[in-house]
Order: sequence, then C-alpha cells, then structure tokens
Amino acid sequence: MTKNNWAEICGQCLGDHGIKNFSALEICDVGRRSNGAILGTPPLELLENAYKLVGVLEWLRERNGTSSVLVNSWYRDPRYNAAIGGVANSMHLTCGAADVVKKGSIPSEVADMLEGHPDANLLGIGRYKAFTHVDIRGMINRSSPARWGSNV
Repeated sequence: MTKNNWAEICGQCLGDHGIKNFSALEICDVGRRSNGAILGTPPLELLENAYKLVGVLEWLRERNGTSSVLVNSWYRDPRYNAAIGGVANSMHLTCGAADVVKKGSIPSEVADMLEGHPDANLLGIGRYKAFTHVDIRGMINRSSPARWGSNV
C-alpha cells in the first residue's frame, strides 16, 4: 500500500471514529527509512489497537491544560523495528505503542501524568530523556503494568 493509500484509508477510519487530533501518518509514516529498512503499513486489523491508544493520548492531551501530543514513533513493522534496534516483542509492532512528547511538559512530567490515567495498571510507561513511551499492553491481553527508565 502506498503512503497516499494509507493516509486515505486510515484517515477515513480515524474520521469514522471521530478522531481529530491524530493522523494516519502519525500512526504510521509509511515509507520512512532507517538503516536500509522502509517502514510499511500496518495490517488494518491493528487499527483497533491504535484507537485504544488514541484514547490514552487524548486523555494525556487534556492533562494540565490542553496541549499537543507529538508522536515520534507509533507503528513499526518487524523489519523496520529490527533495523532501528527495537526489541523483538515491541508493542510498536501491535500499533499499540507510541513514543511521545507533550508540548509544554518534560518527559518525566508526561510519565507522571500517565501514572494518573484511570487505566494506568494496563499501561506500559517508559521514561526516556527526550520522550515518553506509552503502550496499551494490558488492554490487548499482554502482561501489565510495565515500567522502565529513569526514576522508576
């Protein structure tokens, strides 16, 4: 599937679910290149996971005053994930994880906000210097919660 096809199909699905603050190319920047790998599109059945993650990201967007949540990485296909050094069972492979930055907040504040999410016990939260990882592992029947990084 081409980048334009993905943007159209996924964009329509997001619109049908009333999602306005996140785009198809945030979920998967089809064609992105890294270390010889080209990021492909996720199977459309994984969009259910993306919708669940959007709910968490929308909640985060509203914490401490509404501000944008910027996505650095969301879906990764297996080849792309391996090329960038991602773990073999990464939640990014499921469309259920994102590495994010919230405008006006530092990553540790973002992680602390996520700890206050009503379903925090179902989330994976990774604390990194430049971003915060969040995933919905417990919402898709993976072991949860999970925490890692500094100050854990």
